[in-house]
Amino acid sequence: MSRTETDTKGRIPVRPLPPSAGSSLVHVLQHRAEETPDRLAFRFLPDGTSDHLIDWTYGELAARAGAVAAHLHERGLDGGRIVLALDPGLDYVAGLFGIMQAGCTAVPCFPPFGRRATARFLSVLDDCAPRAVLTDPRFAGQVEQFHAQLTAAGERPRWIFPEPDFYRLEPGGEVPSRAVEPALIQYSSGSTGDPKGIVLTHENLLSNCRVLDAHMGYEEDRVGCSWLPPYHDMGLMGTIMLAVHGGWPLVMMSPIHFVQDPYRWLKAITDHKVTISVGPNFAFDLCAQSIGDEEVATLDLSRLRQVFCGSEPVSGNTMERFRERFAPAGFDAGSLIPCFGLAEATLFVSGKPEASDSIRTEWLDKDALEHGHARRAADPDGADAVGVVSCGVVAENHEVLVVDPHTLAVLPQGEVGEIWVGGANVAAGYLGRPELSASTFGARPAGSGSGSSYLRTGDLGFFLDGELFVTGRLKDLIVISGRNLHPQDIEHSVLRAHEDLRRIAAFAVRSEARDEEEVVLVAEFRGTAKEFAQREKELLERVTAAVTEEHGVRPGRVYIGPPGTVLMTTSGKVRRRDTRKAYLEGTLKAFAAAAPAGVS
Repeated sequence: MSRTETDTKGRIPVRPLPPSAGSSLVHVLQHRAEETPDRLAFRFLPDGTSDHLIDWTYGELAARAGAVAAHLHERGLDGGRIVLALDPGLDYVAGLFGIMQAGCTAVPCFPPFGRRATARFLSVLDDCAPRAVLTDPRFAGQVEQFHAQLTAAGERPRWIFPEPDFYRLEPGGEVPSRAVEPALIQYSSGSTGDPKGIVLTHENLLSNCRVLDAHMGYEEDRVGCSWLPPYHDMGLMGTIMLAVHGGWPLVMMSPIHFVQDPYRWLKAITDHKVTISVGPNFAFDLCAQSIGDEEVATLDLSRLRQVFCGSEPVSGNTMERFRERFAPAGFDAGSLIPCFGLAEATLFVSGKPEASDSIRTEWLDKDALEHGHARRAADPDGADAVGVVSCGVVAENHEVLVVDPHTLAVLPQGEVGEIWVGGANVAAGYLGRPELSASTFGARPAGSGSGSSYLRTGDLGFFLDGELFVTGRLKDLIVISGRNLHPQDIEHSVLRAHEDLRRIAAFAVRSEARDEEEVVLVAEFRGTAKEFAQREKELLERVTAAVTEEHGVRPGRVYIGPPGTVLMTTSGKVRRRDTRKAYLEGTLKAFAAAAPAGVS
């Protein structure tokens, strides 16, 4: 069979990767382009619908990536860091692989559009000191303004504004593929003022693909779909790189189009016969809330076999609402795969076993869990039971420990502690931060001597029957009178208290009056300022009652503002510490017609 010959069903087969493709994803792409140049690699929906498709084969992607590499070579930019700040789309993919092919280190970012995005973008430039920035021509007139806001000393980056011919490879302009370390600097989606660049090697990227391939298994007809930002670890390593490594097509759309209308995600899955997709917990919640009966009737989700849910603690209530809402569209709840991962481990750490048909939820004794013990509740339906969703089994050839964060002793099954990870997925460290890298990536449990080192994730969890359960972030934990309260549990209670509340951030603040920690809630109201003024008393009463009844603690303060009050990361996670800081500084958004709400 020739390299472009199809099988008896007209499909182009995916062949196993040879050893020559094992040094980097750039070499994997080169292999795909040589063996199956006409096979579909990516399909982009530029307006979020299937009306105007843009398809790229592996041959076309390799040619465009090669053109990017050639342009960087012509500018003398071989090697060094290149910030990639294009709009989500196929040019982003070509830019990513072209940067790595040129022997440079890619720094995925987003265009500096808007105040917050610009501040974040500039903080990344300050931290990584790139040789160049590859971004959209619409920012050409702002270069001097950007430079004036950079605080780091040293040479300013060169700016590359690609025109259409930038992605056209001229005959004889080919640049040999080089796997120069590090492959990529991944910035976690956290605070603007303290960006941490995670140093990822080519082996990190390949290892993440291998363990995900092993976890997912092989499916000849696999088709993926993603709206996730291509600069975020789940959108980049979990979809774009994974698809190229696995040799299956990926349907892409902009995250903006998903947020504008979540129906577009599920319609794309329907239109393109998608079998695998991924999203954070909030995306499933948004779909269940916003997609109406008439739209559900147009969907066919029966081909979905694997739907990964990660990036934030997985809510059993959200998964159940999603299942109920889309069962009429053929959605199989067995396809849902709760998983756990983080950028410091490239991405994947654990996921629901493929052999499992349903999500595993353990109903635990609430009081015991608050004191760090995972004990099954005597009555799963009782008020003292809390459900925790399993994030499955640990990635192949990787190790996870649950460790007491204070004594560093490894904890037995059923005890809550900090999650530590070891294996080839674990990144090399943080860029330019040797002390933080040593403490975060070089941790060793008590009594281990000079044994293997581990990544301290900062996440809390426990093992039960060989599966990992994640309960929250160590730094976000709310400790009241010796009880460990997880903010996401309180936030879920608030969301259930009133249908007009949306995003919630729960955190602790020391009360001056009582000289002890108290719970503060910041929430967003869906309606207008006038509607809020009419319902303010009811909202406060219902929120206070729900939290007091379900968690045994009365909120010290409830602040309700308009949409945008709760600060979020680019991946849709609540930035609790930044929201807490804004609350203390008095900079949270407020309704213009009403004073900030509160209870004493």
